[in-house]
Amino acid sequence: MSEGTSTETTKIAGWLEGVVLKRIADDQLVLPSIPGVVARSLEIVRKADFNFKDVAQVMEMDPVLTARALRLATSAAFGAGSTKLNLTEALTRIGAKSVKTLLIEGAAQKLFISKNPQIAGASRRTWEHSIVVAGMARDIAALAGSQSGEAAYLGGLLHDVGKPLVASMLLEAERQVVGVRNQKWIDTPVWVEVIARIHRKVGVALAEKWQLPDEVCRCIRDCSEYDNSDRSSIVNAVCLANALAKQNGFAVGPIDADDVGALVMIGRSLLGLGPEMLAKLCADLKERVNGLFE
Repeated sequence: MSEGTSTETTKIAGWLEGVVLKRIADDQLVLPSIPGVVARSLEIVRKADFNFKDVAQVMEMDPVLTARALRLATSAAFGAGSTKLNLTEALTRIGAKSVKTLLIEGAAQKLFISKNPQIAGASRRTWEHSIVVAGMARDIAALAGSQSGEAAYLGGLLHDVGKPLVASMLLEAERQVVGVRNQKWIDTPVWVEVIARIHRKVGVALAEKWQLPDEVCRCIRDCSEYDNSDRSSIVNAVCLANALAKQNGFAVGPIDADDVGALVMIGRSLLGLGPEMLAKLCADLKERVNGLFE
C-alpha cells in the first residue's frame, strides 16, 4: 500500500469509526438486511400456521437480522435477562406480531449495492464469509461432541458482525458522494482496509450496546485465539471455522496463508478432528450460500 493510499485509509477509517460508534451509542444505527432472506422469511410468517423454527432457519442466514432479533428478545419490553443462544426461542419470545414488524422493517432497509463491481463483490463476500463460518462452526461443535451447535452457529454468524455494519456505512457514504456530488469513490483496496481496521472495535461496541449473549461477545472480540481451558467452547468451534473459511477462499482482502494453516492445525488437534472430517466440512461451500442475495 502506497503512502498516499495509507493516509487516505487512515483518514476514512478514523472518520467512519467515530460516526458508527456514535450511532451505536445513540441507538441511531440503521442497518440493511439481505433482501432474499427477508423476502423468504416474510413469505413464511404470512402463513396462518407458520412456526418459529421455520422462520429461524431462514433468518439465521443474515447476521444483522439475527442480531436485531436477539436484541429485541433480551430487551426490557420482553422481560430482559435471557441470554440463550437460540434464535427459535428468541423469535418465540417476541411473538408473531413483533417478528413480522422486524421483517417489514428489514424489507424497507435494503442492502446497498456499490456502483463499483469490485466493491460490490467484496461487500457480498463480507456477508458470505459469516454464513460459511456459522455453518461450519455448528458442524464442528457437533463433530467435537458438543451440545452447543446452535450457540456455535450464532457465534460464527456474528463473529464479524462489524464487517457488514461498516460495509453498509461505506456503501451509504458512496451513494451520497457518487449519487449527489458525482465524485469518484475510494478504490477497492482502501475500502477493504478500512473495514479490516475498525470492524472488530465496532462489532464489540454493537454487541455490548445490544447486550448480546456473552459467548457471542467473546467470538466477536477475538475469533483467532483458541480457548485452551475449555476444549468444547463455541469460541474454539468458531475459531477453527473462521480459519477454514479463509483457507477455502471465503475472505475479503489478503490473508496470511501460514497463519491460517497454523490455526487449522491447532484447531484440528484441540478438537480432535481428522483430515477426512475437515474435508467433508469444506465440501460444497459455495452451494451453501448460492441464491442468498437473490
